[in-house]
Amino acid sequence: MTAIKKHIADWGLWACLPVFNTLNQVAMKLTAGAVKDQPFGVSWFLDAVQCPYIWMSFACEIVNFAVWLAILKRHHLSEAFPLTAISYAALLFTSWAYFHEPMQFQQVVGVGVIMAGIALLGFTKEASDKTSGG
Repeated sequence: MTAIKKHIADWGLWACLPVFNTLNQVAMKLTAGAVKDQPFGVSWFLDAVQCPYIWMSFACEIVNFAVWLAILKRHHLSEAFPLTAISYAALLFTSWAYFHEPMQFQQVVGVGVIMAGIALLGFTKEASDKTSGG
């Protein structure tokens, strides 16, 4: 695989992770809404597994599992895991846009700090690669 194709494949994998994490959480929220009037118990569980959103959630989790394994095949865990925090930003925005949940100033600042940390880790990795010949 050429370096350009590898770079494009990496970006594709990294793009899939927050997308499917977010879709998974949306599906879980929709499932929770579908069974919110049921008391927790066997009937609640049976209603939940009959809800199509729960199956969307399972599918997203399976895709995430495969994507994560592909990412870990290419990267060190210590480099890859912090990048999963990108999902926090995606979930905050999706909760606000789709579910009309309030977005608090502290949440926005927190996500900004997380994104700055991710950028810092990414730049640290790039600098390390350049100095080590990687």
